[in-house]
Amino acid sequence: METNSTLWMPMIYEHRSQILNSKCNDSYTLENSITNCSSASLIRKYPWLKAALFSLQSQSLMYCAIPKVASKTLISVIMYVHVRDIVTHLSNNSTNINIKKTRPEQLINIPKLINQLQKNEIPIPKTEGSISFDSLMQTYLHLLRFESINSASPSLYFNPWSLSLKEIFRSVDLKSISNLSDIFSPSFTRVMFVRHPFARLASAYKERIAILETDRIQREPHYNSIRKLICRRYTHTRWIIDPLQEDDPCEDFIPSFKHFLEYILTDTNTFSGIALMDAHWQPYTVICQVCKFKYNFIGKYETFDNDFNSLLKRLNISDWNNEKRRGASGHKTSNYQQLFSSLPDNLICQLKRLYNDDLQFFNYRIEDYVNRTTLTC
Repeated sequence: METNSTLWMPMIYEHRSQILNSKCNDSYTLENSITNCSSASLIRKYPWLKAALFSLQSQSLMYCAIPKVASKTLISVIMYVHVRDIVTHLSNNSTNINIKKTRPEQLINIPKLINQLQKNEIPIPKTEGSISFDSLMQTYLHLLRFESINSASPSLYFNPWSLSLKEIFRSVDLKSISNLSDIFSPSFTRVMFVRHPFARLASAYKERIAILETDRIQREPHYNSIRKLICRRYTHTRWIIDPLQEDDPCEDFIPSFKHFLEYILTDTNTFSGIALMDAHWQPYTVICQVCKFKYNFIGKYETFDNDFNSLLKRLNISDWNNEKRRGASGHKTSNYQQLFSSLPDNLICQLKRLYNDDLQFFNYRIEDYVNRTTLTC
């Protein structure tokens, strides 16, 4: 289904898009045009785009996934629509499609999907001892919408990112768009959701660093290692890893927010340094390459309910279960503001430099999190 974005787009999203385009034109040159690039060459230059960009060609839509900006909820919707449209396509064209070839080879890697769902302890219904394509798809669709496998089963925790989505569903990959100029047509919607960069940063600290591995819903050894690295770099600097020494002072140590910020600011004076940052705190103007793609649907975390419902309308979803936001932490703005209150001015100025485009392009004010008259950067 193609939808002309100019016909459905509420004025607020046109306004946000116009502000972005205006500020991009002020800050960047025409060299940033990508309409003549191939997706492969673009990914070679900006490798993180492979993970960030999701294409829904059935809906003429592209979504840029930004960690810590409701990405679990949004990617659940994107994958729901993708699978829903595949199932509808196969159903409507069943007489013209060789199902046995089309399913695994062109649309969905069924064995990998089954394997990864089972690794996540998701029970898959079987009919007469075997798994049917229809029951598998309905299970996955229900899982994305309700975090349960059917209406009679109990709720369970499911992180949509726990699957290798682009290996299972190959056509959501940016590389599936053979001509990038297609995404700039009037019928194409380019979606991103943004958040005050300081709130996003504080959320990343709270949920990735200021928590022990034993307290996580799912294990995240990568962030557990970063937590320990920050501890050793800034707190227990003289401690040496010794296999004969059992007591590691960083094993159960929570680094301060200040030390976390000093860690992420390392080597961010150059674009190459910023390019190597973890996606949870990398500037989202970099993650999504906003001045290249010029997004025309820009939702905000601060107005998420309204913006999310507008996206559901665009995707022709009328019955999504949005009573709770998947992965929402429950932390309040005041909790995040408190983290910034004791930081030195020079550290705030470094953050302002790093996230300047995130602040400027989407009309966020640093004063919302750091309101002090002494700040002169």
